[in-house]
Amino acid sequence: MNYDIAIRPATEGYPLDALIAAYAAKTLSAPLTALVAAHLELRPENRAYAAALEAVHGVFLEELRPVPLAGRDRRLVNIFASPDPPPAAPEQCAHEGASVLPCALRRLAGGDLADLGWSKRSSGVKEATLQNGAARFISVGPGKRLPVTSDDGSTAVLLLAGAATDRNGDYERGDIILVGHDAGTADGPVAKGNTDCVCFVVTESSAKEPGSFRRILHRVIGG
Repeated sequence: MNYDIAIRPATEGYPLDALIAAYAAKTLSAPLTALVAAHLELRPENRAYAAALEAVHGVFLEELRPVPLAGRDRRLVNIFASPDPPPAAPEQCAHEGASVLPCALRRLAGGDLADLGWSKRSSGVKEATLQNGAARFISVGPGKRLPVTSDDGSTAVLLLAGAATDRNGDYERGDIILVGHDAGTADGPVAKGNTDCVCFVVTESSAKEPGSFRRILHRVIGG
């Protein structure tokens, strides 16, 4: 197994890798855990990376208390000689073919998109709030800016339907967009194409003690 790739540090240029690493280390909040799990369901090419990180218990080693390890050299030889872990298969859900939401988000929301309590936020924009406002679904009409920038914290956005674009590029179903708390409204992504852009959005308040997600954004985009 190429662990030089599997446990590369969460530094500039690898924001998504850093978020998946925090997921593998089980240090994310429940909404963010669901967001990354849903991303892995939609993007099978990233499952092997997550499985490799889980095999070595994550990469945030600076947060772990050092303890003596008996037979360290022998254990390391066995680890590096082990075969690549198979990509984790996505969990099967009932009526999966007719659903828009991946399993992880259906469990969190208690249903599919049509079952959510949608409310109109503004012209062409509606939302359904979960988790006391920390997590929500949004549906944005073509050409509208996604309401994902916030003075209160850093935000992760999982694209579920449609497409979006910002100064960093284009996004489609399964992509994750990371937005720092200092991002201006004009910097937010815009729905593109001819259909509504539907996203799952998680914001972590800057008033809370910094967690793995905020440290990731601080490292990669200054959030």
